[in-house]
Amino acid sequence: MGSLISLGYFAMLIAVLVDVILIDESRIKNLGKITWVFVVIFLPLIGSILWFAIGREYAPAQPVSSFGAPQRRDALPPLDTSNTEAQLAKLDAEIEFFQNQEKIRELEEKLRNRKQLP
Repeated sequence: MGSLISLGYFAMLIAVLVDVILIDESRIKNLGKITWVFVVIFLPLIGSILWFAIGREYAPAQPVSSFGAPQRRDALPPLDTSNTEAQLAKLDAEIEFFQNQEKIRELEEKLRNRKQLP
């Protein structure tokens, strides 16, 4: 029974140290993060109780929503297919323009090569 209590005590100490180390600085109250680590290490039981009582700021509770909650379904805006089709048409025109430019460059190069021949 004594080993079970000491194991629980050790697990609580590790959990508190991990919580102190990983918590954001903006959520720590009264002392700095390093000071809280030392308080928990040197005064394990009292430091742990103090940490949970006055050392940290708890985040406000957020409502739990299910997977099919309406909030999740309305998160994405509806797709605007007319705008997408216009963008695709614009991209096609741009691709065709650059292909024509490349063809013009190739023809100009061929013309220069013909002029250089005797």
